[in-house]
Amino acid sequence: MTCAVAVPDVYPGRQAASPLRDGPADEVAVLRGAVLILARRLRHQQAGDELSPSEAAVLGRIGRAGPMTPGQLARSEHVRPPSMTRIIERLEGRGYLRRDPDPADRRQILVSRTELGSEFVERSRAIRTAWLAEQLGKLGAEDQALLTAAAPALSRLAELP
Repeated sequence: MTCAVAVPDVYPGRQAASPLRDGPADEVAVLRGAVLILARRLRHQQAGDELSPSEAAVLGRIGRAGPMTPGQLARSEHVRPPSMTRIIERLEGRGYLRRDPDPADRRQILVSRTELGSEFVERSRAIRTAWLAEQLGKLGAEDQALLTAAAPALSRLAELP
C-alpha cells in the first residue's frame, strides 16, 4: 500500500511513522489512529449532552436505514440485544424513538425516530459539519484537497461488512 497523504502526528511527543517509508502495517496504523481520534472528537459534537454516543449512533442508524427491529439495530451497531433494549428504552423515554408493530409480522416491533429524534440528528449533523469545516480550514490547501479526494474511498471503506 503506497500512501501519498500526509497524516498529522496523532500522538504528540512520539516519533510519527512516515507513511511513505515504514511500510504497509505502519501506514494502516497511522490511518487507524487518525480515524479513531477524529471519530471520537466528532462524536462529542452534538446538539446536547443528554445522549450518549451510542444513543446518538442509534438515532443516526435508524435515520439512514429506516425503521428496524431491535435485533437488527443490535447487529448493525455491534452491541448485544439487552444493551440495545436499554438504549431503545432510554431514547423512547426521552421522546426520540417510538415502537410500532411490524405490519408484515405483528409479532415483531419496528423502532423508528420521532420528529424530535430527527430534529436532534439534524442539529447534531449541522454542528459536526461546522466543526469539521472549521478544523479543515486550519489545514493548508494541499491537505484540504487530499482529504476531499480521499472522502469517497473512506466512505466505501466504512460501508464494507
